[in-house]
Amino acid sequence: MAHPADATARAPGWAATHPSAAQMPVEVRGVIKRYGRRTVLDRVTLDVPPGITGLVGPNGAGKSTLVRAILGLVHLTEGSVRVFGLDPRRRSRMVRQMMGVVPEDECSIPGLSGVEMVRYAARLSGLPGTEALRRAHEVLDWCDAGQERYRAVETLSVGMRQKISFAAAIVHDPRMVILDEPTNGLDPIERRAMLGRLTTLARDHGKTILISTHVLPDVQSVCDRVVVLAGGRVRLAGTIRELTHPAIPEERLEGIGPIDALIGRLTARGIPARRAIPSPSELPAPPGGGTILFQSQGAEALRAVWVEAADLGVTVRSLEPAHRPLEEVFIDTLRAAAIADGESHDAAP
Repeated sequence: MAHPADATARAPGWAATHPSAAQMPVEVRGVIKRYGRRTVLDRVTLDVPPGITGLVGPNGAGKSTLVRAILGLVHLTEGSVRVFGLDPRRRSRMVRQMMGVVPEDECSIPGLSGVEMVRYAARLSGLPGTEALRRAHEVLDWCDAGQERYRAVETLSVGMRQKISFAAAIVHDPRMVILDEPTNGLDPIERRAMLGRLTTLARDHGKTILISTHVLPDVQSVCDRVVVLAGGRVRLAGTIRELTHPAIPEERLEGIGPIDALIGRLTARGIPARRAIPSPSELPAPPGGGTILFQSQGAEALRAVWVEAADLGVTVRSLEPAHRPLEEVFIDTLRAAAIADGESHDAAP
C-alpha cells in the first residue's frame, strides 16, 4: 500500500481544465423543491466556486436533494440551477459529461471486476474501448488499486470499493466531482490518501470538488469553503477562515493555575479577556486550569500577559492565535437555525 503522501503526486496524463474566470461552476438561485406538502429545499441560493466546497448539515437537511438538483435529476418547484452556465435539466447529457459522482450508496455491478467497472464507466462517458481500458488502468494506478482491480467488486473490502467508485467517477476527466461521504469506511491511512487525491485534483488540475459529508474534520482539513444546510435552507456559507477566525483577532491561552485571576489582571490592564467555552469534542479543563481568550493588541499586550501569568504562577501550556473549531461553528449554526425556525412557526397564523 502506498504512503498517503503518494496521493498528492500528479495524476497521470491529465491536463487541467480550468473554468473561465467569469464562469461559476455551479449557481443555484432561489431553488424550492417540494414533495407534496413537504418543502425539502426552501429558497436555496448558493455558488460552488472552483476549489473544494464542503456541504454539511444534519440528516434530512436537503443535501441529497440539492445534489440531485445540481445533476438535473429532480424537477424544481421554483428557482434555477446552472452548471458551467448550462441548465442541467435541458442540457443533461453535456452537464453529466462534465461531472463525476461518487454516491454514498454503492452502485457497482456484481460480477464485474474493479477494472471492468471503471472501464464500463469510461465507455458510458463516450470513450472508445481501447482508450477506456487504458484510462481505467491509469486512474486505478493513481488510486493505488494494485492487483485488487482484477477481483469481482462484490468481494472487495469497503475501502477498495470506495477506490473503484472514485476511479469510475473521474476516469473521463470531468471538470467537477461530487462526492457523498467519500471517507466512510476508510481506515486512517486510506482516509488521508483519499483527501490527498481530492486536494491534488483541485489544486493541480483545476477541478471543482463538492463534498457532502458529516465528517467535519475532513471538511476543515481540505475544503476552501463550507455551506451549512439545515431545514432545507442555507444557514451559513463562507470560507473556512472566515467562519473559524474571529472578526477581531484574539489569542488563545491554555494554562494551569489561577486562570480567573489572570483574566481579572488582564481586564484591569485594558486587555479584554474571558474564559473559552470548550467545544463538544474537547475534554474538560483540568482542575485549577483552563483556556482563556484575549484580544490581540500587539507585542506590549503579549508581554503583559507573560508578566501577569508569571506573577500569579500560571503555567502556560500553549499560546496561539485563536480560531473556532468548525464543529463549534456548525453546532452554533444549527442552534440558531432551530431558534429561528421555532420563532417563525410561532409567528405563523
